[in-house]
Amino acid sequence: MPDYAYLVQMDIPDDWEAEFNRVYDTEHAKYICNAAGVRSCTRYRLETTDAAHVARYAALYEMDAPDVPQSAGWQVESEKGDWATKIRPHATNRTHTVLQRIASATGGPPATDGYAFLVQTDIPDDVEDEFNHLYDTVHLPGLRQVDGVQNAYRYRVETTNAAGFPRYLAVYEIDSPAIIDSKQWLAAVQDEWTEKVRHHCVGLTRTIMQRVARHPN
Repeated sequence: MPDYAYLVQMDIPDDWEAEFNRVYDTEHAKYICNAAGVRSCTRYRLETTDAAHVARYAALYEMDAPDVPQSAGWQVESEKGDWATKIRPHATNRTHTVLQRIASATGGPPATDGYAFLVQTDIPDDVEDEFNHLYDTVHLPGLRQVDGVQNAYRYRVETTNAAGFPRYLAVYEIDSPAIIDSKQWLAAVQDEWTEKVRHHCVGLTRTIMQRVARHPN
């Protein structure tokens, strides 16, 4: 699996939304995936969130290194087609976050449809080691075993221009939003991680996004 990911989030006016999606999926994401070091692009549209604000669209690029978005190849590909001149000027609330993948619990290849459940949080320094240990060895693999959870990944923020973006992000690929309300999920959540460290989490937010496209390289 690639070691890094680049999360781009943005809003788009309603009257530009159809063209935004067309250009992103027929041109922009495919061009970017031609850049050296880019493995794939998965696009999402916001379904629900308990955060104060989450941009309506997100693109998650899997990459080999954290500096790929600054590479000459990325810059060349990102200027191709209608994106740079026709669509990008209308995108608002754009944020860019580089993430390092620190753990995964997979059941197969990355999902191509369905939903993603995103959990973001900060954690005090004095419990960070235990937080990570129990998340990686207990919480993440336990929730991956729930029916309808395809894969689960954890990331730590490297850099971001998003104000207040929490340091840790977990992404669960799920078949439907109903999974996180199922009896099996609710039982799996009650584990050692929840008992020992969840109450230390700061700014914990939960977001469900619908997967709208995936572009592998």
